[in-house]
Amino acid sequence: MKLPSAFTCCLLALVLPHLVAHAATGAELFTATCQACHQASGEGAPGIAPPLTGTLARRAALPEGRAWLAQTLVSGMTGPITARGEPYNGIMPPFAALPDADLMAVMAYVLAQFNASTAVPSAEDFAAARARSVKPSEHRAQRSRLLAQTGE
Repeated sequence: MKLPSAFTCCLLALVLPHLVAHAATGAELFTATCQACHQASGEGAPGIAPPLTGTLARRAALPEGRAWLAQTLVSGMTGPITARGEPYNGIMPPFAALPDADLMAVMAYVLAQFNASTAVPSAEDFAAARARSVKPSEHRAQRSRLLAQTGE
């Protein structure tokens, strides 16, 4: 299977949200905005997009974890991280152009489909994320704190 390049993932992630006027479900939004990089299975693309499968439930269980997830969708994520012991250094663009309802729907889909979790960031989490300006290094540091806190 040929995996997408980082450029292709970023280009699709930036363009596709504008082509989807308002998808009815989180699954449709995931297909339109996330699947190019994270794959239909949620397993990600080696070195580019980390897996979503089985990696988010513990974070979603915590209020600060849900706030972090909301911030990730609103602000994107760049820079090096490690997931399941593998290094990643891709660019997840911000999805702030999408309405909160769509961001909540795609996050609910990802958490339910790939993580067996019903704990979803709230409208308040997304509003707070939109009000904050977070540097990529600060966002990654918060991820590291959450991983340590949840034992991931």
